[in-house]
Amino acid sequence: MTSTSGMILSASDGFAQYVAAFNRGDHESYAAFYSPDVVLCNGAGTELHGRTAIVEFYERFRTLVHRVMEVKGFVMGHHCLAASLASRFNILAEQMEFADQNLHKGDQVDIESIALYELIDGKFSAIHATTMSRNIRRAGHAA
Repeated sequence: MTSTSGMILSASDGFAQYVAAFNRGDHESYAAFYSPDVVLCNGAGTELHGRTAIVEFYERFRTLVHRVMEVKGFVMGHHCLAASLASRFNILAEQMEFADQNLHKGDQVDIESIALYELIDGKFSAIHATTMSRNIRRAGHAA
């Protein structure tokens, strides 16, 4: 992976940049990590085909939910990487279906997941995520 200045990055630095761009909602920057025909299957089972479909999905999603990912662990292989991720989802919509629950503005969902990122020519060609645990905190209730 290379930075915008052309400097060679380690895989973990590049992945950290991807996650940071995703957390900021910087669609152009995180989409640069995807191959044009990337396939994403998220922990909820939603399957998206292509860079444009993923970006459009998350642009809409960010109007309803604020998500912040944290990398808990990272392993690099020859043509893939695996990451242990902790994500906090803050619900922004007054009412929405999320994580198989009817949630309301102010509710939080914490999800621990494992994601496998397949690589072709240094770009993500497929992303497969599996939810390991989920904790829902309702607005106004103690943690």
